[in-house]
Amino acid sequence: MRTMASVCFMVFMLVFVQNVFGNICTKNENSLTCDECIRCGGEWCRERKLPTSHCVFTSGDGWCPAEREYLPAAGDKSTKGIEVNPVSAERTLHVGKKNKLDIQYTSKTKEKPKMLILQSTQSFNIEFDIDEPECAGTMCVATVSATPTQDFCNVTGGVSEYVEVSINVGLAEEVKVKYYVVCACPCSGKAEIRSPVCNGNGNYSCGICICEPGWTGASCEKPICDETKRGDVVQCSLNPRNDEDCNGNGYCGICETCVCYTDREGSQYFDQDNNCAGLCTITNGDYEDCLVNSNGTSGMCFNSHPNPLIMQRYNVSLTNERDYEDKKVWVKCNETFDGCGMLEYFAKRDERGIYVMMVNLCNEIHNEAIVADTKVPIILGVLGIVAAVAAVSGVMLWKHLNTVPPVPLNDPQYQNIDAEDCTGENPLYKPPTSSFKNPTYGKW
Repeated sequence: MRTMASVCFMVFMLVFVQNVFGNICTKNENSLTCDECIRCGGEWCRERKLPTSHCVFTSGDGWCPAEREYLPAAGDKSTKGIEVNPVSAERTLHVGKKNKLDIQYTSKTKEKPKMLILQSTQSFNIEFDIDEPECAGTMCVATVSATPTQDFCNVTGGVSEYVEVSINVGLAEEVKVKYYVVCACPCSGKAEIRSPVCNGNGNYSCGICICEPGWTGASCEKPICDETKRGDVVQCSLNPRNDEDCNGNGYCGICETCVCYTDREGSQYFDQDNNCAGLCTITNGDYEDCLVNSNGTSGMCFNSHPNPLIMQRYNVSLTNERDYEDKKVWVKCNETFDGCGMLEYFAKRDERGIYVMMVNLCNEIHNEAIVADTKVPIILGVLGIVAAVAAVSGVMLWKHLNTVPPVPLNDPQYQNIDAEDCTGENPLYKPPTSSFKNPTYGKW
């Protein structure tokens, strides 16, 4: 069973590799990079403003007059043996192109050479063909052909990969041949990262822009907008472009979706797929029952939301905790709920869920309302005193307005009084002394 499973796994991997790497060559020529073009057996032109494709499999005159990508070649090298020529050799191969090597050897039996692949840095997807030898006496010549197929190179292939083979011609000397196969363009190793030529959205290499994910076009100037990911969410550009489109936490991007700010407090929690909704907005909307019914103790809050809410006791020292980017971990939130008034709490989120520390509780707010009812008699007493003062003031004002004014002195009533003249002597009154003689006067 174990052996069978291993065989099935190898078959799967072979099919997978063939599909992944083989399908590259079925793409349109205009969409191939230089390395892909070479791995598929094409030729490449580095001219930036080339009106036609940079990669062609059958090049014609005038296709690339100035900057054709010349691929490296090891140069044909060979060493002559005693009975075999060459006894060793090096050759450069290109994908899809056949290379021929003539081997001369002495043979009385006119035996056809046999080949064995010793090693390869990529794969064994290379085709060999050995013609029947042509002999004159004991001297024979056999032609060995080698052609790398389109699935020889994979994405890890460097500029030059190799295959080493051994050829047995029935003699003590064996022929060793090392075939170098070009699998990438030298210019691809000189890419200009996020080049201005590519509007900063791609790397400039071998005369073309290789765009980053989300961008397309010859200069990576066109965004790729995936409308299927939006679902039923209203696109922000359909509304007036203001902060409310993205919950005040972002702006409307080029794909009519919200791009969240990264420099705001709590920005590490902004939900890109939910119009940059902040952690407070999410918690207030999805966990209202947990917030309203919290008693301030630690524990898990169970509701219908798939992500758990974990309650913690309020600890003011934790509110200053910061992450590796020096951002506050705990975000201060508040919301007014029916029957509770305003609740304040701190929240944070990680892969396990949302954590909440309540600053005040709904029950505490109700208690304050109940205590306020005991003050009603005092308020009524104060109102009674105010009313009494107002009543007294009213009576005094009424009396003032209805009092009879005094009669003036020149009124005729005063002149009709029968005044009586009377004389008499006050027994207590002593008239002043009219004269006085000092007995000591004149005796000084």
